[in-house]
Amino acid sequence: MSWTRGKTLGSGGFGFVSIATTHRDGGHNPHLPAVVAVKSADISQSKTLSMEKELLHKFKSCPCILRCFGDQITTENGRNLYNIILEYAPGGSLADKILSSAAKGLPEDVVSHHAKSIATALVHIHKLGYVHCDVKPHNVLLVGEHSKLADFGSCKKIAEVIDEKQGFRGTVLYAAPESISRLEYSAAADVWALGCTVLNMLTGRAPWEIRKDATATDVLMMIGVSDEIPEIPNVLSEEAKDFLRKCFVKNPAARCRAESLLRHPFLKMAHRHRRHHLSSKLHSLLPQCFHVPKIHVH
Repeated sequence: MSWTRGKTLGSGGFGFVSIATTHRDGGHNPHLPAVVAVKSADISQSKTLSMEKELLHKFKSCPCILRCFGDQITTENGRNLYNIILEYAPGGSLADKILSSAAKGLPEDVVSHHAKSIATALVHIHKLGYVHCDVKPHNVLLVGEHSKLADFGSCKKIAEVIDEKQGFRGTVLYAAPESISRLEYSAAADVWALGCTVLNMLTGRAPWEIRKDATATDVLMMIGVSDEIPEIPNVLSEEAKDFLRKCFVKNPAARCRAESLLRHPFLKMAHRHRRHHLSSKLHSLLPQCFHVPKIHVH
């Protein structure tokens, strides 16, 4: 593959992500878009990134998961880097979209549209025996009209995650109670995180309200041990409230499965969102379709 690295989009424990342009000279990269994202790490610290590439290859048939076009080793400024070439998301993340709502939240039909995509991705990976472990708005990227689950650095086979007990995975405010209290990770943990993500989209606020004087231990106890669940606002529709209640079941064995949630009435709002979007698009095209050129008479 032939590409040129551009500006850095972000960085983290894994390494850093850059935007890149691909080169099509001489017939190279016929399957690559003109612009891609490149996720990079020093070769000596690239194990997690290499595993993420393998997972994305396993999940490639799902349109609601970010695409990976392959990997490559480069030497840049004296550093040997391992790179995976990813689909570029010009719309940023769901977290960016929520932030732009100025803490007002997104309309329910828009939330339903994104929630359906996330649930579809979860059904796909759960059927293959994997759990994402870090579902949150920051890890859902916007590619055109589509939202795609990304960042599989914490993803593991369900059985391995339960057996290894290697410590906490994910993000506390989106984590399921059993993940915090017992370090248990199953498909049900992703469903709880989906509920937190949906609540964040609907309200524009974090799923848990944390007191200013709360310690880290207080937060962990509240989420992992207490009987509390994230607050569900009364102003939401009955469909939205019921969807969230099905996600926020403390007992993971009784929690709704992602496959069942796909049939929930709240996710049917996604169809209304799509119809509205197509209607608006067609409406904007009408003047062009029926444009009558002026006739100049000499």
